[in-house]
Amino acid sequence: MVGAGLALIAFRAAGLFHRYILQPEVSLSRRLLLFVPALTAHIGVLTAIVGTFLVASALLPRRRRPIAVAACATYAVLMIAGQADLTVSSITGAPLTPTVFRTFRGLQVVKSNEFLEPLRANWRVTLLGLLAFAALVLWMARLALAADRHGDRPPLGGSAALVGGGILAAWLVNVAPWLVPPPPIEAAFAREYLGLDKTSLDRPEREAIADLRALVGLPPGAHWAGDDYPLAYVPAQARMSSPRHPDIVVVMMESLRAEDLSFVAGGSASVTPNLDKFASHSVVFTSYLSNAFPSAPSVLSFHASAWPHRRKEIITDFSTTRFDSLPERLRDLGYDTIYVGADPHFDNQDRWLRRWYAGVSDLVASGTAATDRNIVSRAIDEIRRHDAAPATKPLFAFISTYSTHYPFRLPADAPEPELPESAGLAARYRQVLRYADAQVGTLLTMIGERSRSRDTVTMVVGDHSFYTNLRKTSGLPENDNEWTALLINGGDRAGPALRIATPASHVDVLPTILAMVGDDRPTAAVGSDLFGAPRSSPRSVLAIRPGGVRFDRGGYSVFVDARMPNGEEIRRGLHAADSTPSAADSASAESASGIPHSALPTAAQLVGWINTWSYLVEHDRIWDPALLRKSIRAAGQ
Repeated sequence: MVGAGLALIAFRAAGLFHRYILQPEVSLSRRLLLFVPALTAHIGVLTAIVGTFLVASALLPRRRRPIAVAACATYAVLMIAGQADLTVSSITGAPLTPTVFRTFRGLQVVKSNEFLEPLRANWRVTLLGLLAFAALVLWMARLALAADRHGDRPPLGGSAALVGGGILAAWLVNVAPWLVPPPPIEAAFAREYLGLDKTSLDRPEREAIADLRALVGLPPGAHWAGDDYPLAYVPAQARMSSPRHPDIVVVMMESLRAEDLSFVAGGSASVTPNLDKFASHSVVFTSYLSNAFPSAPSVLSFHASAWPHRRKEIITDFSTTRFDSLPERLRDLGYDTIYVGADPHFDNQDRWLRRWYAGVSDLVASGTAATDRNIVSRAIDEIRRHDAAPATKPLFAFISTYSTHYPFRLPADAPEPELPESAGLAARYRQVLRYADAQVGTLLTMIGERSRSRDTVTMVVGDHSFYTNLRKTSGLPENDNEWTALLINGGDRAGPALRIATPASHVDVLPTILAMVGDDRPTAAVGSDLFGAPRSSPRSVLAIRPGGVRFDRGGYSVFVDARMPNGEEIRRGLHAADSTPSAADSASAESASGIPHSALPTAAQLVGWINTWSYLVEHDRIWDPALLRKSIRAAGQ
C-alpha cells in the first residue's frame, strides 16, 4: 500500500509539474510560488488517503489482502481523476467538481468532443501519459496480488499520524499570504459534500460590498435600494413619461466568433452576407465580450445581467436564488414572451427558461432535428401565431441557434456537402457559419416584412466564441472563447448605423432594453445602458471562468489565470481599428489607452470583487422581486 501510494503521489506530482512549471509563460519565481503550495496540498491529501488504508489494515489484519487490492484500485482511479481534473481545467477552465458533473450529465463531460478533441490534437503528450498510467497500474496490480496477509501489521499510531499530517499539510496551504491554486479534486469533492466550500471574504462585509459597488457604479441620478440587496438600485425618474413598448426579437447565435465576422474584424472574405447586410444599417458593438463560457452561464448573464459564480454553475447550483431577469420584467409589462431553441435541458437551461418565458419551444424535446433551419422555421411559426392573436401584446422573442456548436458539423438539411475533417476546424467552422447565416437571414427578412417592423428592435448576438485551434485551448476568458458581437437594429435609442468600439458585454443588455421600454423600476443589473451614460468611466467588462478572470477597460485587458492567481497579465485590448487584436507589451497598452497601469485592478482586487459577488449569490442577496412591487413608479402608471 505504501509503495503504490508513493506511485500515485509521483504520478500526481508529474501532472502538477507540467501544469504549474512547464505550461505558464511567466517568471519562474511566480510559478514556484504556486507549484509548491499545489504540490503540498496534493501530497497532503493523497498521504491522508494512503494513511486511511493503513489504519484499516492495522485494525483489520485478517483482511489485509482485500484492503491492499482496494487501496491499489482506489489509487488507480485517483490517478485518472487527478490527471483528468488537471487536463479538463486546462482545456475548459472548469476543474472536475460535483458542479460540473451535475451540470453536464455526469461523465458526459469527459466523453464530450470539447474534452476529447483537444486531447487528440495533443496526442503525443496524451499517449505518454496513458503509457505511464498503464505501467503504474500493472506494477500496482502485481504488488496487490503479492501482498502477504501474514506480514507485520502497520503501526496504528503511525498510520493515524499519516492521516492527520496529510490533512494538516493540505490545510496549511490556505494560510499562505498569497493567492493559491484550486484544491485537489479529492478535497474539492469532500469540501462540497461536507458543506465547507462556501465563499469567504478576506475583509469585513461592509468594506467588500463598498469595493464591489465602486466597481459597478450607479447611473446618473440613481441610488442604492438598500443593504439587504447591495447591488439593487433605483434609477432616476426620467423614462416613464411616455413609455413605449416596441417588439423585441433577439437572435442568439451559438459560438459566434467575432474574428470570423468581416464587419467586426475585417480580414478574409466574408461567409456571412446576411449578417453583413444587417450590420450595414445597425449599431454594431465591435468590442463585445461574453461574460462567461460556455452557453449556460452566458445565457444567464444575458438574461439577468449577472456575472458567473467564481467556481459553481449558477444555473445548476442556485436554481432557487432570485435574479432580476429581462423576460420576467417584460412579462410584467404585458409582453408575450417566447423562447425557441434546441436541447436547453442539456445544461439545465430549461430550469430557468420555463420560469422566464410564457412559451418555450424545445425542438429536441418535441422530436424535431436540432438544426438552424428547423429552429428558424419554428420561430417564424411562433411569431406569426403571436401576430395573429386578436389582442396583440408587444412581443419579446428569444431565438437560440444551434448548428454552429462544436464540433461544427454541417446539418443534413444543408444544401452542400460537408467539408472533410482534413480541411481543418477553422474551415469547417466557416462552412457551418455560412449555413447559419443563411437561416438567420431568412428570419431577419421575415421580421422586416411584418406590419410592426418599424416598431421592432432586432438584436443579433453571440452566446460566446469558440476555439478553432485545439492545440491552444485555454481556461482563460480569451478572445477565441469570449469575443463575439452584438448588433442592434431599430428603436428610438439605437439610431442610425454605427460602430461602437467601447467595451460591452451581455450584462449590459438588460439595462439597455429597460431604457428602450421605459422601465425605471428598481433593478439589480450589474451592466450599463449601452446608449446612455456609463455607470463608471470609462466603461468596463468583467468576464469570469473557473480557469481565470478578464477585465477590459480603457483599451487593454487584465487577465488573472486560476493556475497563477498571484499576479495579473496586462494585454492590449480590443480595438475596432485592429484587424486582429493581439497581446502587446505593457508599455504599448498603456500608451494606447492613456490610462496608467496603476489605475488597473490588481489580481487581488479582481479576485476580491468576484469573491464578494459569489458571496452575495450564495446568500441570495442579489435581487428581491418585491422591489418591483414596492416602487410607486410601476410601468405604465
